[in-house]
Amino acid sequence: MMPVSLRAAILGFLRLEPTSGYVLRQRFEGSVGSFWSVTQSQIYRELHALAADGKVEVEREAGNGKPDRKVYRLTKSGEAEFAEWLRAPVEPQQLRHALLLKFVFAADVEPKVLDRVLENYEQTLAATRREYVARASAPEIFSLARNKREALLWRLSIEHGVEWVDTELRWVRRARGELGGRPRNKRKGR
Repeated sequence: MMPVSLRAAILGFLRLEPTSGYVLRQRFEGSVGSFWSVTQSQIYRELHALAADGKVEVEREAGNGKPDRKVYRLTKSGEAEFAEWLRAPVEPQQLRHALLLKFVFAADVEPKVLDRVLENYEQTLAATRREYVARASAPEIFSLARNKREALLWRLSIEHGVEWVDTELRWVRRARGELGGRPRNKRKGR
């Protein structure tokens, strides 16, 4: 079973359409960027590995006054690997949470200092929530969807991010209230 990976994501995007590494980066930012980040160099490194493994083919397109462009497309072997990954069971996400790790060791941290850490985290979460909400209504994100079901799946993935942030916001506000940083706030995720 192939774990969740950049490899699987690239195979998935190339299944939608053959494209260049540059456009792949734009696809990541425009669609899965709310829960999966990647750099341009990571994309190209993985594209080279996929080509070496026979999972993608590379064609050069003339640039007409610009540099030539490499276009990557799935091979039958790449299609099969991606289909296998889609059908494989998914394990629950292993939580690695830096803030919770700090909490384990924070008993001796001055309350005001710990509250500033929590306040900063809360502000970051609120900004992330605004970004996710904007993504959920951005037509450019859904313009690549090949049908209504695909658009629905993409919308649901973004809404998952909003709900995760809302849960984190509720927890951090409760933690700040219980630790004396500020009164508990019952507002929903804003």
